[in-house]
Amino acid sequence: MTTDLWTPQGVTGHTVSPVGFNAETGGGIQQHVFQVHDPVTGKRHKFCVLADNSTSQAHLEDMVASAVDRWLAEVRQKDHRPAPTPEQRKEIGKILNEIRISRLKKSQNSKVHYLGLKGASNGRHRGTNNGKGHL
Repeated sequence: MTTDLWTPQGVTGHTVSPVGFNAETGGGIQQHVFQVHDPVTGKRHKFCVLADNSTSQAHLEDMVASAVDRWLAEVRQKDHRPAPTPEQRKEIGKILNEIRISRLKKSQNSKVHYLGLKGASNGRHRGTNNGKGHL
């Protein structure tokens, strides 16, 4: 079907393998696997494009180019934010610690209680056995 396929810059590793047959036409379906490398972020990704025998080479090239463009846009959008500085990481840690402490202070019914007293829970004393005698 295709002998020399044009691919966008950064695309390598073009392999073709048959994967099945089209139920309507009975023609073969091929899987084109490509690997793309983004020089800006340094990330790599493998993707595949399915095409049957009736797909033209120009249409296949367009599908590959649009898949690469979508992936590059997605990766670059995710990686646009720089990593936090050590000062920012300390501030984030303080906030997370405050959230953890406030969760420990709240019970399941959202009433505030403090876990400072050992042995006493919810105002009850140990050993009372609900009025059934002494332990």
